[in-house]
Amino acid sequence: MTRCSALALALALGGCVVGPNYQAPAGKAPERWREASGKAGSSSGQPSSAPGQASSAALQSFWTGFDDPILTRLIRDAIEKNYDLKIAGERIRAARDSVRVVGSAERPQVGIGAAAESRRETQTIDWPPRTRYGEYPYYGFGIDASWELDLFGETKRRTEAARAAAAAAVETRRDVLVSLTAAVAGDWLSIRATELRLKIAGENLDIARQTQRLAHRAFDWGERSHLDVSEADGRVQGVEASIPPLQAHLDDLIHALAILLAEAPAEFTIDDPQASQAMPAPPPLPPSLPSEVIARRPDIRRAERDYARSNADVGVAVAELYPHFTIPLGIGPAASNAHQLFQHASLLWRMGLDGAQSLYTGGKLTANVDAARADKEGALLEYQQTVLKAFAEVEDALSNQKAEEIRYRALTAQLADNRQAVREAQERYRKGQEGLLPVLEDQQQLYATQDAQVTSSLTRCLADISLFKALGGNWQDVALPDLAANRSTVK
Repeated sequence: MTRCSALALALALGGCVVGPNYQAPAGKAPERWREASGKAGSSSGQPSSAPGQASSAALQSFWTGFDDPILTRLIRDAIEKNYDLKIAGERIRAARDSVRVVGSAERPQVGIGAAAESRRETQTIDWPPRTRYGEYPYYGFGIDASWELDLFGETKRRTEAARAAAAAAVETRRDVLVSLTAAVAGDWLSIRATELRLKIAGENLDIARQTQRLAHRAFDWGERSHLDVSEADGRVQGVEASIPPLQAHLDDLIHALAILLAEAPAEFTIDDPQASQAMPAPPPLPPSLPSEVIARRPDIRRAERDYARSNADVGVAVAELYPHFTIPLGIGPAASNAHQLFQHASLLWRMGLDGAQSLYTGGKLTANVDAARADKEGALLEYQQTVLKAFAEVEDALSNQKAEEIRYRALTAQLADNRQAVREAQERYRKGQEGLLPVLEDQQQLYATQDAQVTSSLTRCLADISLFKALGGNWQDVALPDLAANRSTVK
């Protein structure tokens, strides 16, 4: 067989790609959410839209529903500055560059070289014929090229795996984006709630001190016993003791928010004109259909791409069982005298078809195939587990949303009753019909209910934020500005 016919045969075999072709994993999704039935779709008690309707639009601008311009600005700044998001962006760049690296194996590799050497041949063998003293000068330069024929699709499968890994990196960044948005919103609303709790604690401390002064005055006038004084003093000290932990918690939240915005905690400050206002009601967030969650959530999309990568890796491992063929090409002059380099007689070249096949590797190649197939099965199970966890997170968020809505309404009614009880107890104390203890107990209950209502308001907001995250967030409408001018286009 001539060189040309052998080359033609090798090229004719180039369309064979071994290994399994990718098929997307089948996922079974429920028709509806269990916790969505009978749920109040918004904090105002209005019924929600049918699942799946308007959910995408609600997710796109979710945080604006809190009617807090500072929150909107913080989220915008976090998307621009957050280090985790930037790191994830660089991971995308690296993954896309890896696609280029792997894909380059499909193309010829060409290089150029030159040499100016003094060589000495051995004089203890009969061939080649000995030159004078076995030494001679050598000059040469030329072009060397090689092209590995992807007859069994190993390079194609490697490229396929690299593309899947790059797509998974994109989904990882989207997942970071959704988590970042939820974290900023959660931290900021927690800051507002803690500031409001500090305000309530301060107001109750003022009331406790007023009661304390009243008890001391009544004791000095002989109208009340010292027991009232001790009870009033204890009440003041108890409220005072509740304030430092709240302040420390507020500081921790501010520090955490500073990190999300890539700023030093010691230098991070926020002027909050809404600090003294009541907590906002969470915006309505109609739940998507389960099938939409599968299509939207970045972690599910990443798991699917990881499965695609592992499927391609099986093809790579199978292709390594087959022969490898390379077309070598070298051309250039070589001579012992530099002035002879450009003579036709000095020209040398080589071209042909090289082949190699492993005969025995101690089971390494078949073990690679088995390992790749096991990894593929593991990736499929991980995908299915990710889908189930996503469904559970949505159900949990809906359940918490519904439960906290009921609790908040109950606390609101309780707060009105507590305020009335405090007014009546204070009136009875002034008239001498009761001691100070009932007044202090009613004040304590009022303070506890006020604090619990603020905490419940925060929990309602956090439940909606959790639902926002569980449904897949709003990554579709957030561009990747740091990747828009990528170093090269991946084809």
